Amino acid sequence: MSTDDLNIYVCGVGGFGIGSVSSILSRAAMIKGIDSIGSETHGLAQRGGVVVSTLRLGRNLNGSPLIIKGNADIVFALEPLEALRAMPYLRSQGTVIYNTQRFQPLSVRLGQFHYPGIDEIEKELLRITNRVIPVAASAKAKELGLSESANVIMLGILTRQGLLPFDMEVMREAVRMATPEKYVKINLVALESD
Repeated sequence: MSTDDLNIYVCGVGGFGIGSVSSILSRAAMIKGIDSIGSETHGLAQRGGVVVSTLRLGRNLNGSPLIIKGNADIVFALEPLEALRAMPYLRSQGTVIYNTQRFQPLSVRLGQFHYPGIDEIEKELLRITNRVIPVAASAKAKELGLSESANVIMLGILTRQGLLPFDMEVMREAVRMATPEKYVKINLVALESD
């Protein structure tokens, strides 16, 4: 991936490591000498409310850290419905990577609204872009005994696919820098898993 401007829209629900994704990517940019600016917004609840983080990477960035609709190169969604909600931000033929683990909002649990199936969500995503990467990241994290590292598993996949301007060596160092010491080993394993 080139070091031209890259706009990443990270979304999901609180408690799934959205801020950690931005922190790791910001540190990777710093290692590579790439500028980064970002913003984060939280929903009403820290755990379970909608969280959005925008991150812009590039040389000589200017302007707002926010990403306007139609300008995200990558939508990084830690929850499928949030991936669908974020599609207005994705640029034409941008990439969406999403965790297939569903987290039902209260309105769905109360029976007020229907949560679409994964197949329905994927069909809608594919109407917008053919660059859709579904990842069973939560299931993989649980299988590895890394329960809260789904976000880092997804970062590893993006890195290996060449969709970020960093190689795995840079990402490993960024994970070391951005992760509390007791979780570094776990997150390094998650970064390498697929």
